[in-house]
Amino acid sequence: MGVTGGGVKENSFDTLQLGIRAQVQHLKAYASTEALKNACIDPWFKYVTMGCAEHVEWLGQKENPDGKGWAAGAGYGEKILAILKGILGMAGGASSTPTETESWYRVRKTWADIQSQKGAFKSLSNAKKCADENPGYSVFDESGKTVYTKEAAFKLYRVRVSIPDLNIRLGPGIDHEKTGKHTEIGIFTVVEEADGEGHPSGGC
Repeated sequence: MGVTGGGVKENSFDTLQLGIRAQVQHLKAYASTEALKNACIDPWFKYVTMGCAEHVEWLGQKENPDGKGWAAGAGYGEKILAILKGILGMAGGASSTPTETESWYRVRKTWADIQSQKGAFKSLSNAKKCADENPGYSVFDESGKTVYTKEAAFKLYRVRVSIPDLNIRLGPGIDHEKTGKHTEIGIFTVVEEADGEGHPSGGC
């Protein structure tokens, strides 16, 4: 911590515990806007825009949607995940060498609209979460194929009924029994839609 180039010496701490705590505090500054639990010992904490990299993939400035992050080098978050994967592999008795290349998932309005990109993720679940938080955005794989789009929220709308005997049924579609009641003539607000059998000519 604290190395900025030009021979600048790194920060040091009195104990390993304090050094680790400083690292964790620094990561928390990027990942969260919550206050620290303990006294701040990270000398760089105050320089971080808190919450600017809530996903590991965003720690690299080139993959961060706001151009922030810990490191300027490309694929910084990917390198961290690769190290983690290696550690987990060793813990399970497997080789620490990744056996296959994982894909990046990008969140954009359209694949062609690069400027709209909100972020690039190794985790599909994180990419989906980002798309959910940004209406009109989808998740694309590296080939440009859409792999996720949040279903648009239903909006209430009004319809006009011009016949006096439009049947009310027990469920959507003509395969449900009639209740014996009718909507009558008027304007009605549709509050929910559901799939069902289509109506025959002449009304349902």
